[in-house]
Amino acid sequence: MTNSKFFFLYGLIFILGIIFIDQYMKWVMIETVLRMEEQRDLLPFTEWFMTPKHLEYFYDERESFLTRELLPILNLNMVWNQGVSFGFLDTNEPIMAYVFTGISVAISVGFLVWLAMAERFLTVVSTSMIIGGAIGNAIDRIRFRAVADFIEFHIGDFHFPVFNFADICITIGAIGIAWAVLFEQKKSYLTVDV
Repeated sequence: MTNSKFFFLYGLIFILGIIFIDQYMKWVMIETVLRMEEQRDLLPFTEWFMTPKHLEYFYDERESFLTRELLPILNLNMVWNQGVSFGFLDTNEPIMAYVFTGISVAISVGFLVWLAMAERFLTVVSTSMIIGGAIGNAIDRIRFRAVADFIEFHIGDFHFPVFNFADICITIGAIGIAWAVLFEQKKSYLTVDV
């Protein structure tokens, strides 16, 4: 098996792992950690994952979520993001969920092609993180018509936009891609021989 085929297989497994961790974390946060005790109706993860509930459901049911302080600068706070990562372009238009889903799928396909040709470990990991994060958030847009965000950093009254595990993966992947594009060609230590 050539390096690129091995890396592609490794990348696909990594993508599936990221999607699973992202969706599992959202299940834990939405259904247990942040949901009000009296509103908990815990479905098993697989049933929850296969049952779409659009954002209107949460509003119609008047579901409330708690904010939990983990550290003086870190909260868990449930936010429904109808925009892209970190709340950018957040809008109340339901049609935008489908537009952003289409964009996520197109970006994922482009990075999947790049992954298929990748021969360097950093490129494989970075593209896989972007694809996994984009698909994780796209699943939310299909299921909820919004992305479930819950990690909130703040310093005093300044609150960084709320985000999730998929957003972290996309950001780290983008930094990795930038590093790979700028420096990978010159650095032999980034090559992994199999």
